[in-house]
Amino acid sequence: MSNFKTTPALILLLVLTIFTQSSFAKFATSEELTEKYPSISESSTRPQNKKILCPFWRLIERSGALDAIKVARKTDVIVSLSNIVDKAFEFGCEKFGCGAVATLVSGGQLTKFATRIGHVNLSKLHKATGVAHDCGFTFEKGASEISEKQIATTLSRMKQIADSNPIQGTLYKSDLMKVKLQICKEQGVKITKPGDVEVGLIFSFLGGKDNNHIQYEDVVRLFNAEMPKTKAVNAI
Repeated sequence: MSNFKTTPALILLLVLTIFTQSSFAKFATSEELTEKYPSISESSTRPQNKKILCPFWRLIERSGALDAIKVARKTDVIVSLSNIVDKAFEFGCEKFGCGAVATLVSGGQLTKFATRIGHVNLSKLHKATGVAHDCGFTFEKGASEISEKQIATTLSRMKQIADSNPIQGTLYKSDLMKVKLQICKEQGVKITKPGDVEVGLIFSFLGGKDNNHIQYEDVVRLFNAEMPKTKAVNAI
């Protein structure tokens, strides 16, 4: 994929967004987020938005946290960069890192007229030049929606590994990468930096940095836009 250079205006917007919001906050636990957003509880009947390829943002959208702030559109979920940073932070994503990625996504989508200036179209992440990637855990090559078939294949491979690990039912970051690289090989593509970031985001969000491993069942929950039982204590 071609590289995309973020415009000075978008960089300035990112900086202003980050530094006008306080970075001092206590991150909510899984229990606290589920209590605030019951739509991501185990018993919730709210459907997940299959057009949102990123599992982290699919979870946030299903929670209802974006309902009152997204731009009014019949099908697409379009959110301002400032709100993207704010909601990602609420769920534990460090502002500068997630803000930088969101800005790159917005800029990449602008090259394909998939969003408006200063916004991210979560329904068209596959159109973010320079950030969109293949060999996803939850979607097939070139797809614009998640695939139940791909999710089942990914989880089956992860379960095999988790069941054979010293601590049964757990996964290490290297395990996630092993499955990711297998998908890439099958699709005939090389892993890209965004694909590598996806592995790190999932591992960190599910408490991997805190515990050195994650629970397989939490991966299942995340891939189905359900709040995991364990999430990161610190910012991801």
